[in-house]
Amino acid sequence: MTHIPSGTANAASPEAAIHTLIAEELGVKAWQVKAAVELLDAGSTVPFIARYRKEVTGTLDDTQLRQLEERLRYLRELEERKRTVLEAIAAQGKLTAGLEAAVVAADTKARLEDIYLPYKSKRRTKAQIAREAGLEPLADALLADPALSPEAEAAKYLNGEHAIDDATAALAGARSILVERVSQDADLAETLRERLWTQGSMVSRVKKGMEAQGQTSRTTSSSPSCPPRCPATGYSRCCAARRKTCWSCSSPRPNRPTTTPWPPRAPATRTPWPPASGSPSAAAPPTAG
Repeated sequence: MTHIPSGTANAASPEAAIHTLIAEELGVKAWQVKAAVELLDAGSTVPFIARYRKEVTGTLDDTQLRQLEERLRYLRELEERKRTVLEAIAAQGKLTAGLEAAVVAADTKARLEDIYLPYKSKRRTKAQIAREAGLEPLADALLADPALSPEAEAAKYLNGEHAIDDATAALAGARSILVERVSQDADLAETLRERLWTQGSMVSRVKKGMEAQGQTSRTTSSSPSCPPRCPATGYSRCCAARRKTCWSCSSPRPNRPTTTPWPPRAPATRTPWPPASGSPSAAAPPTAG
């Protein structure tokens, strides 16, 4: 994935860095992008620039100009969002040099929101309640050493003041902490998003008991379709049928095992998720309780 190099971002203004990035993506000169941006900012339309301002833009054609306009809008919105995110985190007193660098280096809106997720204002969660009950060390211990007995370890963290009266309650709290931690891991979210896009599949089926209605609005077969190869029209019809409540759509978990264990700094003995098909540990991952 292309992104603005840190050196470029530091040496030039954000706007100049955007021009450089767009030029690299389109395979043109930076001065051509700058000239086109100035014309667009002045109110000129893409057809007008393509037809009457070729000498100014170095003969950028209609397709290049439309791509340029779209990327310019996206990257400017991304830069504005970065400023908002940095200000919000700084106001909480949690902005570090490493976090600031990660925000600045984010090259997509999705990546930026993944980084910002742990710092967003949110309701009091089960994980937060579990931390207040002193269960985070339990979660850390179980994650670091799979050989531990969960029940025996959980017995060390009983806390009557917080209604942690038995090992089951303690383990439920530790699970909530780990689920929240995984869901807020920006690197993991990016990896899963990419894997679902390249290896996932979309399946549509008629809901049980609604076969008659489903046949009249049949949109697609039940054969899995990889997202990049799923026709836009087929996806739209699938969504329309789903709104009629007679069809259901799902994305089965890919069978291919991951090669990236979580967390990256966990001991080498930790089993990656999802495990290889058929292995003893191939059970469903914990869900938020």
